Amino acid sequence: MGLLENDIDDLIGKVLAGEASAREQQEVYTWVEASETNRAYFENLKTIFEKAAGADVKVEFDTDAAWNKIKQKIGDTKIVSLHERSRATTIWVRIAAGIAIFFGIIYFLNNPIAPVQQMAILSTNSTMQDTLPDGSTAFLNKQSELVYSYDKKQKARKVKLKGEAYFTVKHNDEQPFVIEADEILVRDIGTAFNLKAYPEKDTIEILVTEGEVQFYTLYDSGLNLKAGQRAIYSKRNKMFYRIEKPDTNILAYKTKVFSFNNTDLKTVVALLNEVYNSKIILANPKLFDCRLTANYKEDNPAIIAEVIAETMNLTLTRKGEELILDGDGCTSSQ
Repeated sequence: MGLLENDIDDLIGKVLAGEASAREQQEVYTWVEASETNRAYFENLKTIFEKAAGADVKVEFDTDAAWNKIKQKIGDTKIVSLHERSRATTIWVRIAAGIAIFFGIIYFLNNPIAPVQQMAILSTNSTMQDTLPDGSTAFLNKQSELVYSYDKKQKARKVKLKGEAYFTVKHNDEQPFVIEADEILVRDIGTAFNLKAYPEKDTIEILVTEGEVQFYTLYDSGLNLKAGQRAIYSKRNKMFYRIEKPDTNILAYKTKVFSFNNTDLKTVVALLNEVYNSKIILANPKLFDCRLTANYKEDNPAIIAEVIAETMNLTLTRKGEELILDGDGCTSSQ
């Protein structure tokens, strides 16, 4: 049975790709042997295919010159067809497509899409620490999520953060480390720092503990912060603010170290409950403004509650998961 006018190109493609059956291979062989024009047509397509498959070095080329050269070669030969005019049009379209594929393959062989390394970390009701693929570490507070990616082509390390995390960055001048948190960007300049950026909050807060960072947006160069410096960004006002007053408990979620200096008891209890997921309750509202100056390094909120009760002459009652502090209130700072 003779080949239809579109069959031969499809069959040649399958033969060159190694996907043709024995019967299809025989049909192509018979067609090639039928005339020298058919053989020339097959050899030209085979050359294009083999060059594309075998390209492993950088090739500089002039697409217009290549097109004209191949067009001239093919144009010197008349292709046998059942319908000469329509067949010629089809052949030129297919040759153009073949050339486009050939040069496209060469381009991507020399400009491959670099694989992107990715890693995701999600914390829910507890903190967690993990090492990123580049050797940096991230300690996530509760209800936080982080996505790390590295693009080998761009040589860029990128992190997207929702929530709060403490980063110890493995610095590399040739591979910048940039964190995106909402509209804020933080660029490492050899650094360890804490970034607090919960989506529902109006402010994004940063504390640098080592090295230096740039704290900025795409539209504002922001602030350069060094070790010991702290700043916030207001999403509502689009403004950066340096914070001079230190907050000794910013890292308490990570270190479990608390330092209170004339701090009201309501704030103390709120922080302990936040860090430990505990249920410490002040039974008497008069206790809210009682002041506490103390340092704690303890991983058990119940023990801290007992120490507070002893220090401030309060009672501590356990009721299920609740730790209830009660007393008559304070007449002066304690």
